[in-house]
Amino acid sequence: MKHAPPKPVMIASIRSPLCAIVVIACASIGLAAHSVALAQDAVATTTTAPSTLREATALAIERLPDTAAYQALRDQIAAQRRAARGPFVGPPVVRGDVLLGSSGFTEQEAGVSAAIRWPGEGRAQRLAANRSGAVVDATLDEARLTVAGEVRTAWWALASARAVLAVERQQIGFADLELAQVRRLVGAGEQSRRDLLIAQGERGTVQARLSAAEAELANALAAFEALAGPPPDEFPTEALARELEIEVHPLVRAALARAAAAEARASASRYSSRPRLEASVGVRRERSDPRGDYDNALILGVAVPLGRNPTAVADAAGVRAESIRASAEVARVRTRLAADQAGAAHRLALSGTAATDAQARRDALAEALALTERGRREGEIGIVEYLRARQALAAAERDLATARVAAAAAVSSFNQAQGVLP
Repeated sequence: MKHAPPKPVMIASIRSPLCAIVVIACASIGLAAHSVALAQDAVATTTTAPSTLREATALAIERLPDTAAYQALRDQIAAQRRAARGPFVGPPVVRGDVLLGSSGFTEQEAGVSAAIRWPGEGRAQRLAANRSGAVVDATLDEARLTVAGEVRTAWWALASARAVLAVERQQIGFADLELAQVRRLVGAGEQSRRDLLIAQGERGTVQARLSAAEAELANALAAFEALAGPPPDEFPTEALARELEIEVHPLVRAALARAAAAEARASASRYSSRPRLEASVGVRRERSDPRGDYDNALILGVAVPLGRNPTAVADAAGVRAESIRASAEVARVRTRLAADQAGAAHRLALSGTAATDAQARRDALAEALALTERGRREGEIGIVEYLRARQALAAAERDLATARVAAAAAVSSFNQAQGVLP
């Protein structure tokens, strides 16, 4: 008895086309949701806001082109060192010639030739390569300090913009409250319509300042995000660095490294501008009788140029000019850094005094506003004098917020002038 072949097992709900569509759609939605969750997790891990100035600077340094190209530049220096070794300039050249006459091969020649280094040329080229390697390291340190200065500027510009915006938002709240009170008093007949117009004008002035503060915050935020990504919620002050010798400053070390490398290249270029000798060695096989035996001969030759290469002479002069310019640049960097450090120290000393004075001014105007409010309630002071007192206090609070940020920024400016990273 033959058994019937087993029927394929199928899910009953999928036999219907509509059910199949529903199942596929549900699966697609599930996969899409999973993909979105993974993408959100990836974004969350890559867009973490820095909590300190050091973290923000580290994020900006990672984006430096100098950081990405560092290893390739080191490989280039290593290749230059290898190229400067050996008695020859460049790889030897292999040459082969065959003279084919009407009666067959009559002459065969093979040889190798190479340009010869001058005595001391390889050592000079290796020294130039080593000093170029020092330039790569010093230039990276210089780039790190430069981007640190950019981050410091963007950090405190954003902090200042947020502080001013907080003051302006507080003032717009006061202006709205004042306008509502004046409207109520005008409706009750206790104040004139002129007072209402003055309050409306004051509210418009505060709104204009608020809009300007929001625009300034947007600009500061864009500048910071371009350097270090999302901004932090708070802006802690960095520690004050000690004064350092100007010779250890990254800018001075980079200028000195470039000057030393340019001098080494100038010394090496003097060899390349000389006439380059070329030596060759070869073997020749020739015969006068097509049926006879070959005669072998060893060929030694030297090729001497009849003059110097004008292009190499011009390049050597250009390298020498670059060396002179790099040496002069060292003195200019020292002078500029000395002035920057003196200015940063002066600003640091003044910033604390400015913050203290701004605090005293704000406290005095706050007390004056309190007295003005009491006089207004007693009917001795009008709305114009009250609004002037409030405007003065608002300006003092803005100045105080700016002075506090400026004091913190002065610390960063001093550290930047000393060549210290956050």
